[in-house]
Amino acid sequence: MDWSRAKTIFIITFLILNIFLGVQLIMQKNQNKFDLIKETSIEERLKADEITFPELPQEPTEGTYVEAEEKMFREDELAFLRGQDIDLSEGTTVLSTLKDPYPLKKDWQEKDANEFVLNYVYKGGEYVFGEFREDENQIIYYQTYNNFPFFKNSSGQLVLTLNNNNEIVSYRQTMLDHVKELKKQELLTAYEALVTLYNKRLLRSGNKITKVEIGYYTLVPVRSSQLLAPTWRFSVEGGDDLFVNAVEGHAFSETESKKLE
Repeated sequence: MDWSRAKTIFIITFLILNIFLGVQLIMQKNQNKFDLIKETSIEERLKADEITFPELPQEPTEGTYVEAEEKMFREDELAFLRGQDIDLSEGTTVLSTLKDPYPLKKDWQEKDANEFVLNYVYKGGEYVFGEFREDENQIIYYQTYNNFPFFKNSSGQLVLTLNNNNEIVSYRQTMLDHVKELKKQELLTAYEALVTLYNKRLLRSGNKITKVEIGYYTLVPVRSSQLLAPTWRFSVEGGDDLFVNAVEGHAFSETESKKLE
């Protein structure tokens, strides 16, 4: 074998390898730079569009879909409820009328309504304040699972009805039961969900996001058995709530979800 020729081949081979590795390194650096520029540009565009939002949650990073069934209430479970006329509709809905209206302050806050829920409602501690529908004079509570709420779910919510004197006069309660977790998966971060909403043009110029939280949203709105997905909820001042499926990245508004029901 001609050693001089072999030496030349080795040199050329190593030179080609070095060039290849150098090109790969440059491409990787450019990609990282592009990702940084892309992320920065989103933040700049949000600022330019005057879209504001609070500090975004960093957790959770993992979660699961859950299965749940509509609870069938029993009369003996509700026997401890005093000062109320209780009726069960189809076994799945508690309809309560208070014998004496429960007064709230004129400038009532969540904690005032929470006190009623804890003392007058079956497993009231499993519900969390959701919203106040002023036009309907109703306070809406969402049922929770592991402290995460079931958003906008008619099968897992509590509706308090007020009279014109800010007194609670009745409520309607439903509940999901036999909740079962499925396979754990990596979740989109709140920031990634925010970017998704912006890229899908669900956020408008001047929008003010007042609250960002994660919970569960029903994929298919059926009553008896449900599959619910981990979902980010963005509360927008004066507008629709916006949602992002934290597993699949599907984004939608509250209005869009109602059309599917």
